[in-house]
Amino acid sequence: MKLFKTLNFVIFIIFFIFIIKYYISDNFLDKKKLARKNYKTFLNNKISKMNNITSKKNFKEFQDNSEYFKKNTEEKEFWKLLKKK
Repeated sequence: MKLFKTLNFVIFIIFFIFIIKYYISDNFLDKKKLARKNYKTFLNNKISKMNNITSKKNFKEFQDNSEYFKKNTEEKEFWKLLKKK
């Protein structure tokens, strides 16, 4: 068990040194900024190539849906059949 703990501790120390050495270096920060800049230009190109969807300018215009919400005559006949039984 002590061997396992010491092995884990050594791996942790190596990993921690790797993080400090690599992720804080100027080379990594420059690569990160360049990658973000390239991705931003890629997204801007994709956005500019997209087609805009056109819609009505007056989208708040009232639409009369009263015909849609009227009751069916078939429904009334069905309830009449139920009452007869």
